[in-house]
Amino acid sequence: MKRRQNGFSLIELLIVVAIILTIAAIAIPNLMWSRMAANEASAVQSLRTIQSAETTYTTTYPSIGFSARLADLGDGGTNPCNASPSQACLIDAVLASGVKRGPLR
Repeated sequence: MKRRQNGFSLIELLIVVAIILTIAAIAIPNLMWSRMAANEASAVQSLRTIQSAETTYTTTYPSIGFSARLADLGDGGTNPCNASPSQACLIDAVLASGVKRGPLR
């Protein structure tokens, strides 16, 4: 009588695990680099948005000049937003709060 083999041997499973670990060791540093690059790009874009909003604010309210707080540039989370010196409706509430994080958390 011939014995049938069911499933995988231990060696086969160890080889598969080793291959998966090798691929993960190669992929994780690339993932971390991509995440860091995305966060840096988000920060740069946020600074550009704030700079543009400050320029618009200064042009719109010349007697005030630059805004004293980021919240002055924001929309206050209201819809529709009525522009005023304390709520200029130039940036969104998340950016105006000062606690914005990058795209990947």
